[in-house]
Amino acid sequence: MKKNYQNEEFVERRKSKSSSQASLIPPLPFKIRHAREFMAFSLLVSDVFSLWLAYGIAVRLRIHLLGKITILQTWDIFPILAFFLLAYVVNGLYPGVGLSPVYEMKRLLSTTSIVFLLLIALTFWEKTSTNYSRLTLAAAWLMALVLVQVNRWLTRIIGRKLGIWGEPVAVVGTGPEGQHIVKFLKDHIRLGMRPVLIIDGDTPYEESALVSISRSYIRTVILVIPEISAELMEQIKDHRFGYHNRRGENGILRLILLSSLGWWGSLDVKPVDMEGVLGLQVSQNLLNKWSNFVKRLTDLMLTVIFVTISMPFLLVIMALIYLDSPGGIFYTQDRVGLNGKIFKMWKFRTMCVGADQILANYLAADPQLKNEFDSTQKLANDPRITKMGKFLREFSLDEIPQLINVLKGEMSLVGPRPYLRDQQKIVGTAIKNYQRVRPGMTGMWQVQGRGKISFIGEERDKLDEYYVSNWSVWLDFYILLRTVGVVLSKDGAY
Repeated sequence: MKKNYQNEEFVERRKSKSSSQASLIPPLPFKIRHAREFMAFSLLVSDVFSLWLAYGIAVRLRIHLLGKITILQTWDIFPILAFFLLAYVVNGLYPGVGLSPVYEMKRLLSTTSIVFLLLIALTFWEKTSTNYSRLTLAAAWLMALVLVQVNRWLTRIIGRKLGIWGEPVAVVGTGPEGQHIVKFLKDHIRLGMRPVLIIDGDTPYEESALVSISRSYIRTVILVIPEISAELMEQIKDHRFGYHNRRGENGILRLILLSSLGWWGSLDVKPVDMEGVLGLQVSQNLLNKWSNFVKRLTDLMLTVIFVTISMPFLLVIMALIYLDSPGGIFYTQDRVGLNGKIFKMWKFRTMCVGADQILANYLAADPQLKNEFDSTQKLANDPRITKMGKFLREFSLDEIPQLINVLKGEMSLVGPRPYLRDQQKIVGTAIKNYQRVRPGMTGMWQVQGRGKISFIGEERDKLDEYYVSNWSVWLDFYILLRTVGVVLSKDGAY
């Protein structure tokens, strides 16, 4: 039996062959039993503080720029915060258990923006701009978009350190799928689910186990089954689900069904309720023409803005590359793009002249290093890299010239990383999936395991397939923001 709650390890693993065995569920500490309430309260406090701080900073900035003015003071803004909190509640942001970071970001940004815009419009129609400055509200809006996200991230970190993050869940089921979901939840604690009980049942539907769980403080059960059948759904409907525990409180409130369908992670699958008839809608978002148009327009706008702002900095980098070592400033390489078309991908030069021959000699002398290079297409101590090149690679600045490829329509800001021409045979049939979309400067592979997940392999293929199927503007923004964090942390950079 394991009871290491601080490390998010599950409490009990057992074979459930009888109700008596299944009923031996160990007691849970108070902070774990009520983790859902703790999480909701923590996020609520975080949001109130973030919104108040955003408005306070906006007020101080306006006073600093325009002098003393008559507007609502920072403490007086608290009654208005109730509108934000109500909107967050309606959008399922408390406690947001099981909500992916992309969808949370989408809901937070859209909800916060709508409420602020309504407040700005209200001050115009009610002519109350003396107390509620529209300029101040607009500034507070922009700062709130950042502060709410950042403080929620910090709140989760603190909550995990205190051992209060993650409501207790039970996983009922056998096989690798059950082990996979337990590992996934422990690796993604931000989702707010903490496996505290695993029951390895011999039958796909362990009624006795659910009865016992319902009498505990566990309100969420993940039922891992081979397949979802009509018979199973009837059993679940007839069951029983609203068992009451010994204190008269509702037992299991949420039953999550996972089958082999649950591992279609690369597909965009959404439930569709057609007046009582439940179906599943499978989409390939990035293959839609409208989606491609929106993505292309976003690429062009962000690229032009970035190049305009950073041009002086880019000129300095070019000068330093030229002074650091003999050779050109840029380096091009053949890569596989949309529809299998070969294009020249641009980079800042980070290697010395004759790099290919140096690498060949280096790898021939050390088979272990050759295996490392074949797996990730990188070397931790690459003898070809110049001093300036090492700095550029450390912060991925060598990739910036690929904005040329983005402007030409050969690449996108976000997408699957393009393969080399001679890697197509190694990739195999998966290369067809990559050829359906424009390759990207950054993507799921970079933000999920930069330098740790093999450059060629099933794990990377699944990440890129997921991106193609589940693409949205929000997903692109999320990946771009995560990329900034990964680059600054220098995770996997060499």
